[in-house]
Amino acid sequence: MKQRESGLPFDDIRNLVQNLPELDGDALNHTNAQLENSESHFAELCKWYSACSGRSPSIHRPSVTLFAGTHALENVIDSGTSSDELLNIVTKISEGSAYINRLCHQHDVGLKVFDLALQIPVDDISSEPALDEKSCAGTIAFGMEAIAGGADLLCVAALEVKPTISALSILAALGEIPSEDIAKLRDDDGDMQQENLASALALVDGHSSNSLEVLRRLGGRETAAICGAILAARSQHIPVLIDSYTALAAALVLYQLEPSSLAHVKFSQMPKDTMIAALISKMGLEVVLPSTLSDVPEEGLLLATGVLKSACLLLQGKP
Repeated sequence: MKQRESGLPFDDIRNLVQNLPELDGDALNHTNAQLENSESHFAELCKWYSACSGRSPSIHRPSVTLFAGTHALENVIDSGTSSDELLNIVTKISEGSAYINRLCHQHDVGLKVFDLALQIPVDDISSEPALDEKSCAGTIAFGMEAIAGGADLLCVAALEVKPTISALSILAALGEIPSEDIAKLRDDDGDMQQENLASALALVDGHSSNSLEVLRRLGGRETAAICGAILAARSQHIPVLIDSYTALAAALVLYQLEPSSLAHVKFSQMPKDTMIAALISKMGLEVVLPSTLSDVPEEGLLLATGVLKSACLLLQGKP
């Protein structure tokens, strides 16, 4: 049922989520018939791609889209080292000299990187919300630009030096994961980690049932932008692969709003951490690669893209 229009930024996002197009059952049935009802992993990938795209599986314009944002709390923890490293990574990609540039060129995959005001970190979530509602909703809308220029497969990740407190706190708050467990995903001092996570989670006390409020209080610009990219792809019938803790946090925000909003999304590779793997399974997200082949999210996306392209080519080769 179509919701009433509202002047509130988050109400517009909720309206969009509730009115996303359904997957294409006819395309799914057509591909299933071609596959003679096969249930192999490659066959399931083909069927998923058809249902999401509304056509026979064929990938010609895959695109890797990377979002980069900075956090005041991360700068406090490491004296700005992570922000400097992130800026260096974005600069190399923009110049075309990063490893991911060569990989995308070799595999004929498009590459976009979005610098989300790297010089202006979101506020310190150990003491105040990261963003206000207008800024958060605006960044979600900006993330929708990920599909500008077209693509037939959108591969999305955040550029991360290490898992951010921001992403981990969202996973803890919405994924109901104990903070002491999720703190282990970083290599920092355990007591400091626990204290920072506890302070961040205190910001969403009483708001954990409102995932957009959790996003704006704990999330970075890159998390909000990935939410927008996922939604825009669904509206244009573009299948999506995601990787990185931040992308998973963004997907969890949308899942809490409407579980079916992720029907067009797969995770690129099975995480090493069993707790995160269990969360992915709970969200109904399937993985393309059954194990972690790369610790670098953007590389994992490229590897998963290769598998998905191969699955489509196998189907096209059938008589």
